[in-house]
Amino acid sequence: MTQDAQTLEQMLKQHEGLGHLQVRERGKTVTIVTAMGAEDCPHARFTSLGAGAWGLSLPRHTGRWERTPITGSLQEVTATLIRDFGFYLTDPR
Repeated sequence: MTQDAQTLEQMLKQHEGLGHLQVRERGKTVTIVTAMGAEDCPHARFTSLGAGAWGLSLPRHTGRWERTPITGSLQEVTATLIRDFGFYLTDPR
């Protein structure tokens, strides 16, 4: 796991009620999921934009990702996700 993915996982674990979340990496993306047996339930996706900047995408009901206009450092995007879109991070079980 890269340093950015580890940092994101640590930031999430600092918040009460987010212990069910795990981080998965693939290419330039880091996805926040809840492991549910054979499949993961996706909550949010961070895409590296280069130079330390990240973009936030959220899952749609269609199973596709929708980009948001939210960009910034990993810390800034994570804080915005938790503060403004925390309902996306609830445990689906």
